[in-house]
Amino acid sequence: MVYYRASSTMINRKLLFACAALFGSAIASPTRGFQSSRSPSIPRQDQGVCTTDVCKSYAEYLLSSRATNYADIDPCTDFGTYTCGNWGAAHPLGGGSSVSVFSVVDDANTALLTSILESPYPANTLNSTYADAAALDEQNFVKMVAAYDTCMDVDTINAAGAKPLQDVLDSYPDSGNLTDKMSWALSYGGKFSGAARAIRAYGFLQVFPWADDANPDVTTVAIGPGLFGLRVAAYYDDAAAVANYTNAIVGMFDQLFPEEEHDTHVSRAGDIVTLERALSSIAPTTLDTSDPSYYYNPMPIAQADALLPEISLSRLIKALAPSSYTIGTVVVFSPDYLSQLSSIVQNTTSEAYDAYLQWITIMTFVTRLSDDVSAPYRRFQNELSGLDPDTVSSRSATCISEVNTNLPWIETAFFVREAFNPDAKTLGEQIIGDIMTLFEEKLANYTWMSATVKTEAIQKVKNMIVKIGYPDISPNVEDPKAVADFYAPLNVTKSYFQNGLAFTNFTLTRTWNNVLNPTDKNYWVMTGPEVNADYMATTNDITFPAGIMQSPFFTLDLPDWANYGAFGAVIGHEVTHAFDNLGSQYDETGAYRQWWDNATLAAFEEKAQCFVSEFANYTITAPNGTALHVDGELTLSENIADTGGLSASYTVWQARNAEKPDQLLPGLEEYTAAQLFYLAFGNAWCGSSTPEYALYLLQLDPHSPSNVRIHGTVSNQVGFKEAFNCPSKEPTCELW
Repeated sequence: MVYYRASSTMINRKLLFACAALFGSAIASPTRGFQSSRSPSIPRQDQGVCTTDVCKSYAEYLLSSRATNYADIDPCTDFGTYTCGNWGAAHPLGGGSSVSVFSVVDDANTALLTSILESPYPANTLNSTYADAAALDEQNFVKMVAAYDTCMDVDTINAAGAKPLQDVLDSYPDSGNLTDKMSWALSYGGKFSGAARAIRAYGFLQVFPWADDANPDVTTVAIGPGLFGLRVAAYYDDAAAVANYTNAIVGMFDQLFPEEEHDTHVSRAGDIVTLERALSSIAPTTLDTSDPSYYYNPMPIAQADALLPEISLSRLIKALAPSSYTIGTVVVFSPDYLSQLSSIVQNTTSEAYDAYLQWITIMTFVTRLSDDVSAPYRRFQNELSGLDPDTVSSRSATCISEVNTNLPWIETAFFVREAFNPDAKTLGEQIIGDIMTLFEEKLANYTWMSATVKTEAIQKVKNMIVKIGYPDISPNVEDPKAVADFYAPLNVTKSYFQNGLAFTNFTLTRTWNNVLNPTDKNYWVMTGPEVNADYMATTNDITFPAGIMQSPFFTLDLPDWANYGAFGAVIGHEVTHAFDNLGSQYDETGAYRQWWDNATLAAFEEKAQCFVSEFANYTITAPNGTALHVDGELTLSENIADTGGLSASYTVWQARNAEKPDQLLPGLEEYTAAQLFYLAFGNAWCGSSTPEYALYLLQLDPHSPSNVRIHGTVSNQVGFKEAFNCPSKEPTCELW
């Protein structure tokens, strides 16, 4: 995945068209580039200057992002500041915890979706030969708009107050064992994650369908550690964070159970925090849970049950799966967690886990309550991200997210008609094809890989499934009937809270039905408007939604250096993931197995260690002003992908530029096309965040911080060092 998607609060977002949101006001006055001894080493050809409106807008964007004092900055030592030094001034946080090129493009996509949802049915956009397509297309549109309008109906939501969630909590089993109560919590606490890729719940455990790593055509059941309200285990040792969290729990119980004594809620909150602290202390690290050599532990269900006899895992699965499903082997992400959880459960009172299971259900549905009822939890989340506690998200953005999460294929169908065309897909496929062909050639020439491993690696590239723009199967979003059939069991009403329950039930049912069938490798894990990209190891596929194929990542009618520098690097990034420290553990069929011989593996690990050491030397500033180092192990896979992806994209761009030299842009004539390629790359990763949010990401995000990501990646590029005539032309680290 090219970008870490974590929730951040946005306030008063203006609904802008893409170019206005991205390009804004520019610094158009001509200025000199960094000179010193770093004059361009690549001779500038007389390619001419592109003066179309598209080229002018993109030039203004690059100029407005570049540091105002760029002439005093050495790009060889601080390319992040050089290329993005003024980007933050043009894109302030505006009450949010972070802002990036990704979030700006997402805002533009959201603006378009808002326009679609708040306008009449666009009958003239349908291009289909399917029978009854128009009627079904309008039916899909009406269902999507109903979900959006119900979410936007704040008056009705406010009038309902706390009662909808109170009714749910009133159904909590007063008697029964922990397994029965966990079944209740899982049925209500399903979290929609990764476009129905998995159903996960806060609590002691996550239990969800999973493509078996060693047999990826088979869908099994995975059992993993729970998720925690304080997000990061280390926060449970932070007195201020714990105090804020405790206050949020007390405040929400006060809102939902006003007939009970406040002191009862204080005691209940203490029990919840104590239990969560214990659970977080035994949970595996983020690094462990991303590595199949750690988390892939297949075992018979009876063996898993024996690890945690206090909670019958087999009964939990039977409560969630179709009645015809026979439980065989399950994948336990952390056997140690289950065995230690057994001890914790034995020492937890029934009152404590009752409070805890109610709390995880509250966290699941709190955002569906009125702002006044949900205020204690919202204030806590804001404080944790370094925001004004009273910050409230834009309602329209919240409701666009509602549609994107729960009706993604209807939304995708209407989004791509407005934001994606065949020419964009053709150019995207060209760049993808260039990079995949190059990867095969590079693999054939590595001297540190054995012949057998090379052959299998090349086949892995050949087998790679490419998903671009939007799904045309499972379902085909261009076919209104396929989309209507997909959502036929789902009834959207005028109750925002009841819709939430319906969406959860629909997703639980559909996802758990997957255990009866082979893995659907055609299903997309991302929606069309999503601003991201992905490599999935068990299906060996790369996905590039229409949402990321927007300016400034991807723009038709720009010189190739712009699209190859930004979007090409994203493509190369995802292809490289197939051969990073994690993806390389899966073979050409997507199966987890040891297919590298020891000598090749040792050579790889030696090269990979260079990246660990390199990025561990970078730091960010913590909220208290101290310098915190990037985790070189946690970010290893993404750093390898960034470096290999940019290198591949530059190489294929050079070949195309040699055949037909690219034009330059107005106001940027001082740069060579090669230098502009790297400016396009750097600008794709401009961003800023609150110190608190940066600290949170440092502990969980496998991607390096944006400024580190820019400079660390170009430091590993021979092409960059030659383009900017850096003293040393050798990359700091190199693998692919």
